[in-house]
Amino acid sequence: TDNDFAPFLNIMNEFYAKDTSNKIKAIFDTRMRDGKRCSGSIPYGYNRLPGDKQTLVVDPEAAEVVKRIFLLASEGKSPRAIAELLTEGKVLIPAAHAERYHKEQSNGKKYSDPYLWGVSTVRKILDRQEYLGHTILRKSVGTNFKLHKRKETSAEEQYVFENTHEAIISQELWDSVQRTRKRAGRSSPWGSHYHRLSGYLYCADCGAKLYFCTCSTYKDDSQNHFVCSNYKSNTGSCKIHYIREQVLYRIVLETIQR
Repeated sequence: TDNDFAPFLNIMNEFYAKDTSNKIKAIFDTRMRDGKRCSGSIPYGYNRLPGDKQTLVVDPEAAEVVKRIFLLASEGKSPRAIAELLTEGKVLIPAAHAERYHKEQSNGKKYSDPYLWGVSTVRKILDRQEYLGHTILRKSVGTNFKLHKRKETSAEEQYVFENTHEAIISQELWDSVQRTRKRAGRSSPWGSHYHRLSGYLYCADCGAKLYFCTCSTYKDDSQNHFVCSNYKSNTGSCKIHYIREQVLYRIVLETIQR
């Protein structure tokens, strides 16, 4: 601390560390441009070939769980509902599955219950294009050489290599799931009630989506209803448009029968 040159030495040391970090990033970026994996993690549902860190092969048991998740999502099940079904079925979470069957791939992540699936885990699986047989690289980048934080990249910044390994799900199933998720069907708190028509109903006057509401003051679902989202949020001039769930069902049924 008594050295007058200490501030200058600190600046030079920091410059050297930053330069080294940039060189390492450039090397990783070059490898990823060539389609080579730089991360030690691989998608749940796949294994590595012994002695080959680049080639992925299907893990039969985990792949069946991935297929089940996508099929449930295509049926309109929310990530929370899917997580609850997997938890009730005593399906091992990805971290517990890797620790039990593929210790070389385990990242040592701690968990309290090997069967307790999280909503975020289900969402990440539904987002991964690797299940189509594609390799997606550069999903995240470091924000600063001094910190260990990373930020997610946009689709345009990522490197995509198609048909690099065996697919677990079909393109048709993937498209169906993504369309269902884009509808953003709303369920009541904690996913206790999900309406199959959520995301399909629009206000005839302003064109806004109808908002699904539940009524906790009644023991049954007789007062569950849809209401104009513009009216509900007070963001537009639209008047209240209210229709009960039971009435809506009757109208749809009568229309189909007619």
